[in-house]
Amino acid sequence: MKEAMQSLIKKFKAIGVTGSAMVTELLRFRVLDQILQTSPEVRQWGITGDKLYELAQQSTVEVFGELPYDQVAFESVYGPSFAVEVMDFITETGYVEGLAGGEQWRLPFKDIIEFHKNSEGIILFANIEEYAALAEEILQAIPSERLLLYTSSETCYNLFKQLYPLAPVIDEWPEDVIFDHIVAASTGLFRAPVEIMQELANRVGNITELGTAHYFIPISAIQDQVGMNRMTVQYMLLQPRLEAIREWAPLGTYEFVYTNRSVKKVALEIREVMGDTWRSTPFIALPHEVLASMDTFSMVQYALSLCGIEPAMKAQLPTLGEDGFTSKDPKVPLYVQKVFNAFEATRLELERQGTEVQLKLVDHEGRKAGETLDEDSYAELMEQSKVAEEDTAYWMFTNPEAAYIWYTYFRSLQGEQVLTKLAQMVLMPEALLQLMGSVRRQIIKEEPLAELATRFEKARAARKAALAKADADWQAEIEAIAKEIVPNPTESN
Repeated sequence: MKEAMQSLIKKFKAIGVTGSAMVTELLRFRVLDQILQTSPEVRQWGITGDKLYELAQQSTVEVFGELPYDQVAFESVYGPSFAVEVMDFITETGYVEGLAGGEQWRLPFKDIIEFHKNSEGIILFANIEEYAALAEEILQAIPSERLLLYTSSETCYNLFKQLYPLAPVIDEWPEDVIFDHIVAASTGLFRAPVEIMQELANRVGNITELGTAHYFIPISAIQDQVGMNRMTVQYMLLQPRLEAIREWAPLGTYEFVYTNRSVKKVALEIREVMGDTWRSTPFIALPHEVLASMDTFSMVQYALSLCGIEPAMKAQLPTLGEDGFTSKDPKVPLYVQKVFNAFEATRLELERQGTEVQLKLVDHEGRKAGETLDEDSYAELMEQSKVAEEDTAYWMFTNPEAAYIWYTYFRSLQGEQVLTKLAQMVLMPEALLQLMGSVRRQIIKEEPLAELATRFEKARAARKAALAKADADWQAEIEAIAKEIVPNPTESN
C-alpha cells in the first residue's frame, strides 16, 4: 500500500472515521471540489477553511450525511485526501465491496477509447464496476450523449450517481436496445463468469450492421467449458463478424473482437502486458467452424498442438486455474489476495531464466486456516501487506493434494516439455502462470488421490532425510580431510 494511503488512513482513524466511512468522506471531498471548480469567485479569490467547512455542511449533507467531525478535523484530512485516488483506495483496502479500480484495463482500453473518439453512434460500456478508475477518462474522451455506462453492481451504481451525477449510468441492461458499439470487460470479480458469458452472448445480436464490439471475457469461463458455458463459447466463436481473439496475460481475460463485416478466418494471438506496452505471440488464423469444433477451445491448447504436443483436450478435465490461485490472481480482488497471503497454504513457486523454468514446492506459514480476522486485524493487514510487491511468482493451493498433483505433472518429462513451450510464448513469470492455468490433467478419484498424496509425502520426506544425511556425510568428510591439512593449534611452528 502506498505511503500516502497509509498516512491518510491514520489521519482518518485519529478523528474517529474508519472503514467504509473513509470512502464516504473521500467522495464528499471530490463532490465538494467539483463545486469549488465551478465557482468563478472561488477560482479567483480562493476560500478560507471556515467557509469551506460551512460549504461542506450546506452542500454535501443531503447526499453523504452529517459531517462526523469538526472544522479542525476536517482540515486535517481534506487536503491530504487528494494525494490518493478514490478508486485505488477502494481497490487496495476493500472497504467497499462490488467495485474495483481496474487500472490493469488501461492498456487494452487505450486503443478502444482512441477509436471511439472518432466513431459514430451510441457506445455501451458494460461491467464498469471492474474498471471504475477509467470512467473519468472515458467521460472526458467521449461526449456523454454518445455513452451509456452499465453496471450490475448496486454499490457501483450508487457511487457513480454520487461522484458523476450527470453521467449516463444504468443498472439494468436495456433488453431491446440496438447499440452501435459495445465494450464489456470483466475478470469475473463480482459475478459468476457463466452469467457474464450468457449476458454477452445474448447481446452479440444487439449491435447495428455497421457496429463493433470488444468483449473481454474471464479466462475462467474459457477454462470451464462444460454445459451452458461450452454452448455459449461455441456460439460466440461461430459469429461471422468475429475478427480476432486475444488472450491477455497476465490480465486473466480473453478479448473477442467483432467487426462490421463478415470475416473468413479469425486472427489468434497471446498479448503479454509489459509495462506501458504489450508484445504479441500470433498463431495461424482459423475459420470460425474449426474453432467451434475443437474439443476445448483455448489459446494454450491450440498453441501446444501447433508445437507438436497433444495436450489433454476434453472440457471435463480440470485445469490448474480451477485448482489454485496465482500470486496476483486477476479474478481475486486485491484485498482478498492480501488475506490469502496471510494464511498458511502450499505454494508452487516459479522462477525462470530464459526458457528454463524452475519449480519449487513450499509450505507457506501464516495464520491457521479457518481463523477469523477481527476488524483491527483486518485493517492492519490491509495497511501493512505488501503482496503486490513480492518478487516470487507462485500458485497457491488451499488443498496440498492439488499442489502435489501439479508439481509432479510439471516435473515429469511431458510436463517439462509443456512448460518449456509455454515459456517460449511469454517473457514474464506472471504471464507464464496464466498460461499454465489453462493446462488440463486427468481426473483422479478420492481414494487414489489420497494414496497418491501419501506416496508423495513419503517420497518427499525420504528425499529431505537423504539430503540431510548427504549434507552431514559431506561435512564429516570435510572435517576428516581438514585434520590432515589444518595445523594442530597445540603444536608450535
